[in-house]
Amino acid sequence: MPALQPTTEQISRFTKDDHDGPIVMVNLLKFRERAQYAPDDPEHGDDISGAEAYARYGRGVAELTSDPQIGVTTIYAGPAAGFLIGEGDWDMVILARYPSRAHMARMMRDPRYQAAHRHRAAGLLHQDLIETRPHLIETRPQES
Repeated sequence: MPALQPTTEQISRFTKDDHDGPIVMVNLLKFRERAQYAPDDPEHGDDISGAEAYARYGRGVAELTSDPQIGVTTIYAGPAAGFLIGEGDWDMVILARYPSRAHMARMMRDPRYQAAHRHRAAGLLHQDLIETRPHLIETRPQES
């Protein structure tokens, strides 16, 4: 189901889970054809694409990557080129790593993030955001 914001249940599940290790958030993004800023936004009326508005958001979030209190690292960002299995209509995929959920929550409360967030809302048609918990998979060849 297309969404832009988490549901109350999703927020509750995310905040109550006791996992305290690193997380990687998989962002599947679908952009609006044209950005839609709120009527009271300074950018209201800008004739830019949704992807351009989202890029403004990305620049705002990029400022946070050097803040150790936030700890976010963009592992990958690129266009969704096609599907080998399944179907979908995503424009971009972003993988963002956080040392913990607390770091991600801290970012979302940060005034710099909140100031940039309006560009996200203007640019996105919908998004899936999937929490993953990284673990190492050993791939050494077996001895014969």
